[in-house]
Amino acid sequence: MKRIIHHSLFLSIVSGILLVLAFPFSGSITPLVFVAWVPLWWVALRLKNTKKGALRFFAYSYLSLFLFNLGTTWWIWNSTAGGAMMAFVCNTLLMAGSLGLGFRAFRRLTTPWFIAGLSLTWVVFEFAHLNWELSWPWLTMGNFFSLRPSWIQWYEFTGILGGSLWVMVANWTGIQFMEQKRYGYVMAFVGLLILPYFISRGIQAFRVQPSNPRLQTTVLLQPNIDPYTEKFTTDPVAQLKRIVSQAQPYLQPKALVVGPETALQEAFVEDNYQQTESSEVLHKTLRESETHWLIGASTFKVFSKKQSSACRSLPNGLFYESYNTAAYLSSEQTDFIHKSKLVLGVEKIPFSSWLPFLEELSIDNGGTSGSLGTERSPKIFRTEQGAYAPIICYESIYGAFVGEQCNQGAELLCIITNDGWWGKTPGHLQHNQFAALRAIET
Repeated sequence: MKRIIHHSLFLSIVSGILLVLAFPFSGSITPLVFVAWVPLWWVALRLKNTKKGALRFFAYSYLSLFLFNLGTTWWIWNSTAGGAMMAFVCNTLLMAGSLGLGFRAFRRLTTPWFIAGLSLTWVVFEFAHLNWELSWPWLTMGNFFSLRPSWIQWYEFTGILGGSLWVMVANWTGIQFMEQKRYGYVMAFVGLLILPYFISRGIQAFRVQPSNPRLQTTVLLQPNIDPYTEKFTTDPVAQLKRIVSQAQPYLQPKALVVGPETALQEAFVEDNYQQTESSEVLHKTLRESETHWLIGASTFKVFSKKQSSACRSLPNGLFYESYNTAAYLSSEQTDFIHKSKLVLGVEKIPFSSWLPFLEELSIDNGGTSGSLGTERSPKIFRTEQGAYAPIICYESIYGAFVGEQCNQGAELLCIITNDGWWGKTPGHLQHNQFAALRAIET
């Protein structure tokens, strides 16, 4: 028994390390993901017919997946130590818990079906993790290929879960070879790696390019305002003037100027935007340059009745709701769209609509904290210049969300974010690279 424990412990650690090394900017050795689950599945087979096997497998899975979470998203600690520990511990618990349930559900099946059941359990977990209150799909297996877009052009048909299925089936063939020593599984493994790659290259080769594409001049702004020392402590209008000054040399008529998330820090009620100093600064630039801007803002709305659990009361009996907002501004049009996919613990407190006291646990990273208001469904800006999809930070890791914006007619995806929180870590690099997946899917 001691030998099994030591061996299983070692294999669990190996699985966690392989997943870390395969993930973008934590190692970026992408092919390792095709064998990363094999050691953990080997542990599952060793425990399949043992007493308390499900509980033991949960423990070994927790070790593997904790290493995976820690090794790939340690950069969350750069912003909040408490939030990072909650992310590592709780996300690992959800991952390992799903595998533990899968182990219990499928343990009586033969080896091939048992491992297939565990693999299916993981893919189902990833689907659920994209669509519920505790959603944190950063570590979805399909995201591993964001550095290899030429491998996965078929994501436009399957989305990232197609990549997850690819990974799990490849690992299934790997463990079958380890268990049965039949070289047919080696051939199947090689075929599973090669065939999707050639399908991807074929899609690229035969893709029809637009014969008359419409060009859009775009100016992308990165003011490098430090979120720890400047963003929430210096004058918001001075920050905006700095952004406008940065853009000035590149402005030309009809250009779309894209600014970062929450760049307009002069928090305002949306109906009163025209009376703000930010409006005065920007609209002078809009009139003189004939440009139009898509830029992040912190905004509010005031209501006579409570609209949602995110509404807070005012002394005069009214209610207000705070938003992380994308603003479209031109000399003829002013529109606002609110962020819908919110960051856990900072912008959204899970289950707070049922348990309001949980709002007190929100993490304050400067600006507005606690649950924010959201749109009920994805929206786009429809303008004379084109149709633009504002994708605010965390929203960019949700392929179905961006796909709905494209179905509404979006012609340009504009991802605006505030990734200065993570400093010089893999966090912003991973986030940037995931944008390639959204481009493929849409």
